[in-house]
Amino acid sequence: MTCRPAAILAALLLAVTVVPRTAAAEDESPFAGIDTSDLLPAGEAEAEQWLSWRHGRAGQSFDAIAGQTEYEYGLTSDLQLGGYLKYAWSRVRPHAPAPSPAVTGADFSGVAAEVVYRIWDADSDPLGVAIYFEPTIGPDTRELEWKLLLHKSLLDERLVLAANLVLENEWEHSRGQWDAHTEFNILAGAAYRFAPHWAGGLEFASQREFDGALPWQTSSAAANSYFAGPTLHYATEDFFVTLGVQAQLPWAQNLSGTPGETVGGYAHEEERYRVRMRIGIEL
Repeated sequence: MTCRPAAILAALLLAVTVVPRTAAAEDESPFAGIDTSDLLPAGEAEAEQWLSWRHGRAGQSFDAIAGQTEYEYGLTSDLQLGGYLKYAWSRVRPHAPAPSPAVTGADFSGVAAEVVYRIWDADSDPLGVAIYFEPTIGPDTRELEWKLLLHKSLLDERLVLAANLVLENEWEHSRGQWDAHTEFNILAGAAYRFAPHWAGGLEFASQREFDGALPWQTSSAAANSYFAGPTLHYATEDFFVTLGVQAQLPWAQNLSGTPGETVGGYAHEEERYRVRMRIGIEL
């Protein structure tokens, strides 16, 4: 059965129309893909559901949906712990004069843990600063993700500025060996609370790929790609939902010189469009 991108997007938008309870939330990020240094208060817990849809690649019909179910707990005022379940579905069909069969598959991606430690509090210090660490173990993958979280609230906390520096190390087991891959990403965004419960913003991402496990072994840069798009956020005291849409910008750089790494200004291995939805419920 053909996957219809418009139908998937409509389903995501429909989910955002859920009407939650009233009152204001203050500890969640107003962004779809950027974390802030705001953490859960000590002793409080939250459940989050992530759903990401990636669509389109150069030379192929591509759709992938990744899900993530999270539980987060504030151990202290400056330390937050969490655990995730990750799963995914994808469908790939190459474009060719004689079309190749579509490859469709669903899998359980793995389990992950989260540790976030806040160094500076955005409310009492000049800048909110936190360190984030997330290891993941899957059937054929191992991942280590490190983040430096930065954020500042201005205009009586109506305007939120945030940035994440992200290093992702991934090992994939295939044909009897482990292949290493690394990404260094810079995420930045601004969000403005324009009405009670509502915020709108813009997010930008720079993704640089490496072959190898930087910094543990020799790595070579492969490609650099860029994404940008709007975010819409709705929050109450115990519920929030965020929807973000991004498009790949035609600025991709072929850093390895390998033919086909970039096509028409776009990174060959990266999607052309991405949609992410987050729903959080205070427990």
